[in-house]
Amino acid sequence: MQIITITTDLGYRDPYLAMVKGLIYSKQPNCKIVDLACDVNQHAHKEGAFSLKAALPYFPENTIHLFAIKSLSSASNNSNLGLDNKRYLITKYKNQFIIGPDNGLFTLIDKEFNEPVYQLYFEKENQHPFYLRDIFVDIALKIMANLDIKEFSLPTEDYCKSFNFESFSTPNNLQGNVLYEDDFGNLITSITKQEFDKNVGHKRFLIELPSSKIDKIYNTYDNVRHGDVVCFFNSMNLLEIALNGQSATKIVVNKALFEKYHIDKIIIEIYD
Repeated sequence: MQIITITTDLGYRDPYLAMVKGLIYSKQPNCKIVDLACDVNQHAHKEGAFSLKAALPYFPENTIHLFAIKSLSSASNNSNLGLDNKRYLITKYKNQFIIGPDNGLFTLIDKEFNEPVYQLYFEKENQHPFYLRDIFVDIALKIMANLDIKEFSLPTEDYCKSFNFESFSTPNNLQGNVLYEDDFGNLITSITKQEFDKNVGHKRFLIELPSSKIDKIYNTYDNVRHGDVVCFFNSMNLLEIALNGQSATKIVVNKALFEKYHIDKIIIEIYD
């Protein structure tokens, strides 16, 4: 059975996502469509990229991933970044197909990404407004028909390359960003367990937040009482900050000052 995943900011209130699924099922009723992340904040393509990156290892070979989140930026920034929202790309990464806009998706998924990339052919300018339905579905159907990628695309090397903030260390601290806030309000950072073990190890440390101080790593939420702060390494081996049973955003940032998907810095101070 062919699996197709969808990552998009379309949400579930409107009929748009159902249109896409209905079109796919009308052409390929025996395939399986998975909502990978369909309620991503509008234009938060880095948030969507994080979701896709996290889920990719759990899907079988030849899964087709449709990524339909365009970045929102000024024309000058688009030009500086090499970003082109009217250009759509496809690659085969770890034996799975990924289709998305030219917005840095591939290097956001893997900073060492070096697979061949192809620019998709499509016929009409009016296909842009609903490109997930009018372009991506057609490409997915061609893949399911075992057509070679080169039959409907052209190799390219000048695609946009975008990178998330990298964690870095000094002798006195380890710094990272909040990459993602899940629906529970848990904050997933860019700091890996390997980086923490290398830089902090068994030394004393402190993460100082506006209304909380963290000086201990736990194994799970259940190690603390309801409403207490908990910091642990999650299933992706990334440092996660949470309030057991509540939203962790209460202890990190005043959301009135930032966009909902703003990435906040986390600093771990290290002591001998």
